[in-house]
Formats: sequence, C-alpha cells, structure tokens
Amino acid sequence: MRRLSSISLVAMIVFTFAAHAVDDPVSKQLAVQTAMSRARAFLSEMQSQKAVDALEEQLPKVNGNPQYLVLLRESYRAYIRDLYLDGQPEMAKRYLERLCILDPSAAKDSALRPRVETPPRNFEQERVKQTGLPFPNFGKFFSTPFAKAPQPAKDPVARARGEDANAEDPFDRKNQREMPTDQANPAKAKELLSRGMNEFNLKRYPEARECFENAYRDDPSSLASSREAWAYSIIDGVSTTMEQPGAIPGKVAELQKQVEGAIEMAPGKVMAVGQSLLQELNKRAKVGQPTVSTAFSKVRHLGKNKEGWLVAETQHFRVFHKQDSEFAEQVATIAETTRLVMFRKWFEIDGMAWDPICELILHPDVNSYSQMTGAPRNTPGHSRMEVDNSTKRIISRRMDLRCDIPNMTQTVLPHEATHVVLAGMFGPFDLPRWADEGIAVLAEPNEKIEQHRRNLLKHHQDGLLFGIKDLMCMESYPEPRRIGAFYAQSVVLVEFLAQQKGPKVFAEFVKNGLRQGYEASLQRHYNMTFTQLEVLWQQQVISNSARVAVQK
Repeated sequence: MRRLSSISLVAMIVFTFAAHAVDDPVSKQLAVQTAMSRARAFLSEMQSQKAVDALEEQLPKVNGNPQYLVLLRESYRAYIRDLYLDGQPEMAKRYLERLCILDPSAAKDSALRPRVETPPRNFEQERVKQTGLPFPNFGKFFSTPFAKAPQPAKDPVARARGEDANAEDPFDRKNQREMPTDQANPAKAKELLSRGMNEFNLKRYPEARECFENAYRDDPSSLASSREAWAYSIIDGVSTTMEQPGAIPGKVAELQKQVEGAIEMAPGKVMAVGQSLLQELNKRAKVGQPTVSTAFSKVRHLGKNKEGWLVAETQHFRVFHKQDSEFAEQVATIAETTRLVMFRKWFEIDGMAWDPICELILHPDVNSYSQMTGAPRNTPGHSRMEVDNSTKRIISRRMDLRCDIPNMTQTVLPHEATHVVLAGMFGPFDLPRWADEGIAVLAEPNEKIEQHRRNLLKHHQDGLLFGIKDLMCMESYPEPRRIGAFYAQSVVLVEFLAQQKGPKVFAEFVKNGLRQGYEASLQRHYNMTFTQLEVLWQQQVISNSARVAVQK
C-alpha cells in the first residue's frame, strides 16, 4: 500500500478541491463511497491503519467531499493514538502532521501526544540481587489497610473475591469445535439437550456428546446449563481414543484441541482430569511431535528461601508455599492452564510476555493470609497488579490465596488468575470492574455461576439492578447492599454481549469503549444504542430468568 508524504498530501488535497474531473464522475463517486464504507468497517474492527490506507488510496478522487474528510480526520486520530500505544512515536508524528493539514487544532490536542517514557527496570534482578532467592515483599503492597475503598486507577490495581461474592452467567459461548451455526431453532435444541442429558445420565457419553453438539448447532445459547456434561463427554471421548493401540501419534493436535476446548468450557469441573490427559498425550507422543501446550511447562522446585517458604516456578508463575510439592505443581499447572485458556478465549492469542512473572503465594490458613496481606479474614484470595504511572507498564503481578478454602483450586485460583491475565490488555486503561469481575467469574465452575443466575431475577424484583449505562460507567464497586446485584448483572451482561458476536469482539468493544466511550463502541461493534441494549436486556435476559423461575 503506497504512503504519502505530508507535502504531497497538502498538494493533493489542494488540487483535488479545484481540479476538474478526469475520470468518469459516477466511477469516482462509487470509488469514494466504497472507500468510506471500508474505512468505517475497519474502524469498527479497531484497524485504524487499514482505515487510513483505504481513504488515502482515493484522495485524488475526493473533490472536497466533506463527509470523506471528516472520516479521514477520525481515522488519522485513531491511528495516531494506536501508533503511540504501539511504541511508534515517529510514525505517529508523521500522521499528526497530515491531520494538522485538515484540522490545525489537532496540534494542541493532548490526546494526540505521547506518554512520557522512562527506561524499563528489571525488577526481578534487583529483588534477587538484594534478597538471594526470590521472595515477595508483602509489606510493599499493603502499606494501607486492604479494606479501604478501591484506589484510583493510577495506583496498584487490586482484585479481591469475597466468600459471599456472587456472579452469574446465562448463555454459554462457543465450544472448541468449529461448527456452522444454522438459524436458531430453540425447540429442536431443547429436545436434543434433553436427550443428551438422558444419555449422559445413562453414561452413554458418545451419544450424549453428539446430542450436545447438534443442540449447539441449532441454538448456541442452549448449552448454558449443560456445558459441564458436554465437556465431560468430550474428555471421555479423548480418553477412549487414547486407549486404542496406535491411535496417539497421528492425533495429538486434534486430541489436544478437544481437551483444551473442554477445559475452556468447564474449567472448574474438568481442569484436573484434562491436565492429566494433556500430560499423558505428551508422554505418549512420538519424538518430534509438537508438545501439547505451552501451559504445561515443567515446574522447577527451587527449595526454601531464608524466610522458610518453599519456592516453585513455571514459565509465568513463581509459587511460594508451605505445602507438598505435588500440591504446588497442581496449583502451578492450573494457573498456567487458566492463563492460556483465558488468553485464547478473549483475545484469540496464546498469551503475552510477562515481565515480571506473577508471584503466587499459597497461605496455609486465614491467619497467615490476613497477617501478611492485611486483607479481611472472610476473603478467600485476591490478585494485585502494580503499574508504573509514567510508562503504564505492569511492574508487579501477584496473587494471594488461602489453602484452607474448600475447592480453592477450582474456584478462587482460576478467578484470580483471570484477573491477572486481563490486566494490561486494554492499553493504558484499567479494565472496569463490571467487565473484570464478569469475565473472572465465568472462569469458575458452573454451580458457582448458577448461584448468581438464580439471584438475578430477585435482584431485579428488589429494584437493585443498575441501568446498563450506569453499570458500564461505574468506576468502583457499589455500596455493600448492591454488591450481589452488581456481580450478577456484570456476569450476565458480559456473557450476553459475548454471545452476540463472540468473546473477542466483546473485548474489543470494551477496549474501544474505554477510549471513545461505550455509546460509540456499542454502535460500532453491536450496531445498537444503550436504549436498544436495555430493551434486549429486558426481553432476552430478565424475561428468560422469569420463565426459568416459573418452570422451577
């Protein structure tokens, strides 16, 4: 794609305003309209560079079209911001010069200026050099009481999950298999789902899996309450295949995809058995076969540090514990698995480099947890990320978890690990609480989510739910009496929007909303206003909750 210097751009705009038509006027007009349509589509997908390229390509044919120039200014602005975020200040300045030709006031726009950069420090090396074997500085993070109101965005970002925190999830998301979705047929899907559950209860898992897949094909939203049965049926099928002589060598990638997809659907229930299958696949694969997953890197045991904590380490987590090595490995593996699954689900990538890696402290009991962190005793765990205000880089990732919480590895661990994954994935902005908590709760077992699904209608009837716009624009947690409603509504809303066009589009919607406002982002990604979203919310979520309550 050709590029234009600022001088040639000036000349081209000046001359095209006055030049007579050389090409056929109808063809020129069609070309300009097509370029504008493409640019709007690219902007809706947050592909600002492609939008600029599409518009600049047709500059000789613009002939002073005011709508075209407005769209070009908008595209330049988006591209300049993206270039600064991507660490390309010189390129950003070049396009700022072009924007100033069309809009001289842009020269004084603070939103189109680079952040002040400072040289990155290697915090890991500094800490190891000072203390020997790595050990987290507990006091550093909690110099103020944990129970205070959430800190401003510029301060370290903390995410805590109370034992009574609830959240919920209606519609399920896509399965790991790529299947064409026909026009929704809820009645047929409901019949298939009922048949699938009967087969599952009779332990005829292949038949159950087929029913679930067909139900999903007819209505993707029908599997919300049966995803764990579907995931288990998939796991059973993989296990059966692995028992067949000679079946593994040629099917490693396919079986890997099935297991990882099952874990993504129901991490709380099938996480442990899924990990075992993936590790067994690695062992039995031929030499030269690709490894099953980067998530299951070897756990290194580093011994005790001077404070008496055992230290184990994987590629992305450093675990401090006082348990046996087997439990530490289980926790580390679940953390790595959650990291991979969440990156794939919401961003369709295998991950980003973490420097520094995440410190994961396994407190043996509530006394250790509360004394070292200052967190309330009824909190089962929390995550905390520290950000360098000048560069917006994450300079510390940390999770503190209590080992005396039942099923901690299936509930609290994936919840908090998801918070760590999300941090830093939205440019210089902090992810809003509603989206952060909504996404994190969806990493928990379905029975945990179901608690808040059941409560959604009650919160609605009690008048505790928020307006959609109010929820999205909320900067912190609400008053205590509305916490349950906040969690329930956040998770339902996250899943509802992700169901419309997929998790990745939802993540892009939030990212763009943080930059330009949610009203514009809703229009861009979902082609609706807040008013239209409220109507859909009432019709498809609240009404559905009422029907389910009546049936029960």
